[in-house]
Amino acid sequence: MSSALLLLLGSGLLLLTACDVFITTLTLRGGGPVVGAATHLGWSGLLAVHRRGPWHGLLSLGGGLAVALSLSLWVILLAVGWGMIFAGLPDAVVDGSTGAPADLASRLYFAGFNLFTLGLGDFRPSGPLAQALTVAASASGLLGITLTITYLGPVVSGGVSRRALAGEISLLGVTPREIIAAGLDQGAGPFASRLQGLGPAILEMAEKHLAYPVLDYFHSPDPRLALPLRLAGLYEALLVLACGRDDHTKVVRDYQAVLEAIEIYVRRLGPHAAGGKGVAEPSAPDLDGLTVDHERVRAGRNAAAPTRRRLRAMVERDGWTWGDVTGDPADGPVPRA
Repeated sequence: MSSALLLLLGSGLLLLTACDVFITTLTLRGGGPVVGAATHLGWSGLLAVHRRGPWHGLLSLGGGLAVALSLSLWVILLAVGWGMIFAGLPDAVVDGSTGAPADLASRLYFAGFNLFTLGLGDFRPSGPLAQALTVAASASGLLGITLTITYLGPVVSGGVSRRALAGEISLLGVTPREIIAAGLDQGAGPFASRLQGLGPAILEMAEKHLAYPVLDYFHSPDPRLALPLRLAGLYEALLVLACGRDDHTKVVRDYQAVLEAIEIYVRRLGPHAAGGKGVAEPSAPDLDGLTVDHERVRAGRNAAAPTRRRLRAMVERDGWTWGDVTGDPADGPVPRA
């Protein structure tokens, strides 16, 4: 491979890595193209294994594995990119004791080592250009480590917030029927007061997912702490209460704020998690014995069909089934691992 081609490929890899790190850590647009594709592929593999089991314990490792995969990819791309740069300059790296030009493997070693330290002296740069490039390689490694540490803090915090929000919603009820029954028993006013703060919390989590898409892979094996299940169940319940009970229409604005927040949340997750394309509309929760206007509920549910399909896609993308939302075995619940 010619020196010019090595320099071109190395520069391209470094530029790609810099863009990927920048988009992932310093913007609110989500993961970069490399990290986004790699983590999506990795999660799809875990899902394929899980669906043979199922193994929720395996999926619970997904968040950590996605973060580790992202960091490993950045290090590998930087090391290979700088290695190609040094390989494209014939006399850029020499043996520290003999002064002989280093071979390709030694140049890759030199590039990788200098991402984190200034080397051991067994190989050294030769000439002003190589010395400047060595400093640049060390600076890129230091900057990458700093951005990574800055990135990890919000990701871990977001994973904790995700489970905390799911737990808060589960206090209203685990299935849509339980939430609806609680709303009917408590009355519109007291029940609506329990929803206060949920809308802003869901919107905040939606923005965190947009900024840190890796949060999609922080799976909870406990269904009470699984946010996709809890959001889907809450959405189904509030649709019924908002449409099917005249006494609850007085607080429909409180319900609507939470419903709209959930709709924004599923749109923030992107096409892989919540596109809804090709997903059948989910079944309705069991309303037998509950005093609601079934015709109005059906009309409201039809109007919300796109969001309901996105919610089903989100639930299944997290390794659950719609039966885990409704509690109905006919909807195909996933056995617990």
